[in-house]
Amino acid sequence: MSDLIPRYQFGPDPNKPSGVSSSIERAEGLGGRLKAPKAESYRRALSTIEARATPHVARLMLASDLAYVMSAAEIGLTPPKEARALIGCLVELLTDADHFLGRPSSVDVVIQREAWVAERVGDEAAAWLHLGRNRGESIRGYLPRMFFRATLFQARGALLELVGALSDRAADTLDAPAPVYHHLQHAGVTTLGEWLLSYAANLLPHIERLKQAADRLDIAPPLMNGRPEWIDLADRVRRRLGFSRIARLRQQIHVTEDHFAEPLFALVLLNVAEARLAEDLRLYSTSEFAFFEVADAHASGSSLLPHKKNPFGLQAVIGGAAMGVGRLAGQLAANVSLSEELDAVFHAGSAYEYATDVVAWSHFMAEVIKHGRFDLEELRRKAAAPYACSSEALDILVVEAGMPFRKAHHMLGAAVRAHIDGAKDDPMAELRKAAPSVDFERVQRVLDGKEFPDICLNVPASSAALQEIRSAVDEERRSTPDANPVEATISALCLEAQAWKH
Repeated sequence: MSDLIPRYQFGPDPNKPSGVSSSIERAEGLGGRLKAPKAESYRRALSTIEARATPHVARLMLASDLAYVMSAAEIGLTPPKEARALIGCLVELLTDADHFLGRPSSVDVVIQREAWVAERVGDEAAAWLHLGRNRGESIRGYLPRMFFRATLFQARGALLELVGALSDRAADTLDAPAPVYHHLQHAGVTTLGEWLLSYAANLLPHIERLKQAADRLDIAPPLMNGRPEWIDLADRVRRRLGFSRIARLRQQIHVTEDHFAEPLFALVLLNVAEARLAEDLRLYSTSEFAFFEVADAHASGSSLLPHKKNPFGLQAVIGGAAMGVGRLAGQLAANVSLSEELDAVFHAGSAYEYATDVVAWSHFMAEVIKHGRFDLEELRRKAAAPYACSSEALDILVVEAGMPFRKAHHMLGAAVRAHIDGAKDDPMAELRKAAPSVDFERVQRVLDGKEFPDICLNVPASSAALQEIRSAVDEERRSTPDANPVEATISALCLEAQAWKH
């Protein structure tokens, strides 16, 4: 039996008279439509899986309960005595959420919280708890929307931290040479600053994508029907929970699962982008590259090899992205169903868990960038590898000497090959004849990595990009509320509830 509600058990309660069911049993329908308690196989196959979502949405369930109870009492649907008891209980549960969240359970959050409340206020008062909504409200209505609105806000904050860290590290390395790789082969020269800013620039659009996904979650569940009392109740609840609009069509939220799919898509896309950065850093931290060292606080040792420093955190980000892609594919595949089916919803716990992990990985990557060490000398040494600037040498032949591109490309490639093969004759002899006006000493210095043309290092463009990225980050920070809107809503509900208790 779960220790989440230690005084309740599944099946008949031996401490109650025969025929009287527990609060959990009644919430599950026993004694009403159903005559038999849930089988253990049913609990293992479904209830336990669905209950994995509880630690992520229980506080949100209690907050929506509070909004419904206060709204229903306000318009005279819930008796004052029962309303005061429920409101006081819900505030206490919200305040003491850590006491009961995060522990295993084998009933879903709707049933679970009904038992928490009944345990404290009694069955008569608890019977008013679910007024004005159905069970789907917890899995297709407010709860997933509130969860993802809160999580997307957290993800934006973590992403701003990462983009800020990348731009801060770039500011000091705009002119620090670094190699460029293509197919893991040396392909050119850049600067460490430009490399860092390239990741920052590619991550910036994810901030807007996260905001847009959150904005589209700003729609409250539809009305049960057109009865004036339900219209009034729904509108009051919607405002109390911080939603600006309400679904007017009763099937509007049932014919879609976008409130899971779109936030997951945005978070998976962000995770994949950060995983590419993690892959580069993991490669660059090997002794073969030796460009980067993860700070000790972000690494692990080896249980066998005393000298090893393992980038397990980077691997977690990389592996998480791979698993996230699969989770998103599973979500979309399960959404290909009848509009009233719940295939994916029963497994929402893993979606909530993954979303929470993405926020943690984003914060982690920001700290990795802030505190890791880049070896500027090693970066410069390998940037100067032979033929590193062959594209610039090719441009000299095409732009300055007017040689046809394909001819210059072919002849320069042949000269490089002759040099590699140890030709005794001058590898550049044919090129010298074809382009007598070219300074081939300069071409040779460029090919040998002894000269980095300014155009290769691209410092002015990097400086401009740095200012643009910093301005964008500053603007996002100014326009982002200090407090998570969902947490601010819960705090406001609890403050309002204090007056109701009396």
